[in-house]
Amino acid sequence: MTVSPQDSVMSLLNHARWGDGSVYLKLADCYRDGFGVKKDLFGMIMMAEIAEKRGGIQKADDYINNLPDGHEYKTLFLLMDEYKSYIQENADSVMQILREKRSPEAQTLLGFIMMDQGDTITAKDLIDEAADQGCSLAELLLTVPDWKGRLRAEATKLSMIADGIPLAYSMLGDLYYEPDENAHTDKKFAVDCYMKAEEHAVLGPHGAERVLDYYKNGGYIQLTEDDVKRLELIVQPKSVETE
Repeated sequence: MTVSPQDSVMSLLNHARWGDGSVYLKLADCYRDGFGVKKDLFGMIMMAEIAEKRGGIQKADDYINNLPDGHEYKTLFLLMDEYKSYIQENADSVMQILREKRSPEAQTLLGFIMMDQGDTITAKDLIDEAADQGCSLAELLLTVPDWKGRLRAEATKLSMIADGIPLAYSMLGDLYYEPDENAHTDKKFAVDCYMKAEEHAVLGPHGAERVLDYYKNGGYIQLTEDDVKRLELIVQPKSVETE
């Protein structure tokens, strides 16, 4: 029986949920190459960053830097790194290279720079176009209604993309767990969202801690022993336990 790429990714996700940092590096490879998932710069970086937190690699940057020279994702990452170092005379050259690349990821990063420089209209146009072409980072950025104020995503927009970009579930959890402008919370819905993120192996320690706290204080959620163990591993990964 032939195992499909999608089944292989699902198997990796199930292993990753148990805290194996090395598996997150394999998932980063899947996003890098488009194996079983949509090829995606943001997905690759996200998995590399979780691998770092789970002890699979010393630094997420090492994963990027170990990509072959000339690899599109390595080039984009280094360009943004160069921009963030904010050597002003380099800003224009970085933007020109991004314009020439014309990939959805390059457009998104260019839009991010334009936003950083205060041109939110051009930024939104670029990011809108990149989102239409399936760039997940662009889709996430479009959930933020006001780029001039507090960068707080809209719950409705996050809900619309969460099935395709599971990190949105974790962001939804944060929105509903924390008090809104009227001091209202919905912790039950928040922990449900956090657990959706956990199913996709993208729940962070903060969210896992909130789920455990809600559960241990009698919240309305059913967790198995395995659920609790996985959440505890997210809060305190084995490979980075403190003595």
